[in-house]
Amino acid sequence: MQQSNVSFQPSGHRPVKMSRHATKRCQQRGLGQDVVPVITMFGDASHDGRGGIRYLMTDKAMTSLVRALGRNQRIDALAGAYVVVSADDGAVITIGHRYA
Repeated sequence: MQQSNVSFQPSGHRPVKMSRHATKRCQQRGLGQDVVPVITMFGDASHDGRGGIRYLMTDKAMTSLVRALGRNQRIDALAGAYVVVSADDGAVITIGHRYA
């Protein structure tokens, strides 16, 4: 019988450190904490001018993500999503969607 290892973390990945603000925004904006590594891996990074790094799921980033993982409703929902991470300690400051 095969057992599931729910607590398995792929090598090179560490648990995401979330601020209280970011945790609240995840709940309010319908984005789970599990999407943070995906957005930081595939999103376009830029400095936000306030000591943070913003990862934004642009059209280019979405194309790369779809090529890597395939297309489904959950992935499509990441279009325009962003994560702001502290440049100091790597903690997630906030998360949301950009509407243009």
